[in-house]
Amino acid sequence: MEEQNKNVTDEQLSDDQLKDVAGGNKLQEQRLEHLDNQSKSVKDVQAERLDQLDQRSK
Repeated sequence: MEEQNKNVTDEQLSDDQLKDVAGGNKLQEQRLEHLDNQSKSVKDVQAERLDQLDQRSK
């Protein structure tokens, strides 16, 4: 039982430590925004290539 309580406490400390990281949430938001922008850029490039292929085939 003590070991189980210790594990729970360790997990809670880990969560608390993550919450206490300065700018942790902002950093995560920036990373997600960057990934979102990258995927949008890839979609834009793919759309441009498809448009070019459509123009060639006409």
